[in-house]
Amino acid sequence: MFESRWYVRVGNLGFNLIALNLLWLLFSGLGLFVIGIFPATAALFSSIRQIIMQADDIPVFKFFFGKFKKEFIQSNLIGYLFLIVGVVLYIDVKFINRLEENVLHTFLMGIIILVVFLFFITLLYIFPIFVHLNLKFWQYPKYALVMAIGRPFSTVMMTIVIVITIYLFMLFIILIPILGMSVTSYFLMRIALNSLPKR
Repeated sequence: MFESRWYVRVGNLGFNLIALNLLWLLFSGLGLFVIGIFPATAALFSSIRQIIMQADDIPVFKFFFGKFKKEFIQSNLIGYLFLIVGVVLYIDVKFINRLEENVLHTFLMGIIILVVFLFFITLLYIFPIFVHLNLKFWQYPKYALVMAIGRPFSTVMMTIVIVITIYLFMLFIILIPILGMSVTSYFLMRIALNSLPKR
């Protein structure tokens, strides 16, 4: 009965989010952020998914470490795929900005803005989908894009969450190493689960 009280559940959630944020920083750092950040992010989202779906406490370190090892290779592949696409888009934007302002410039800028927009909304869904569904590698970005377009309300909500959390953490910078990534991931995962098929 005691464990079912709301303040106990909130306390457990807060403790788990702090622990998960510290684990995310630790395991990202162990991989020098080069090979650690993407599996740590996958492990973070997977742990949060488990907390949300079980609505109960989980062995945070054991679960996180298990997912970190299991998803190490594939999460790095997905992460670097998006990183490469992001770098290419950045270079494209810089290149187009250097062109003379004419009809071609306007047309290309409109295209690149649309592509960048689609890239960012796909990015919102990629890790929630990666940890929730068992798909082939190339199906993850495809499914994420379909979800981002097909569930506009959820996409808008996730975008609002990103904007609000960035604003709040800019006001309270001290909270970033304590809750920055885990709180953001928690709300993104909770919104995404409402749109994803049940498992």
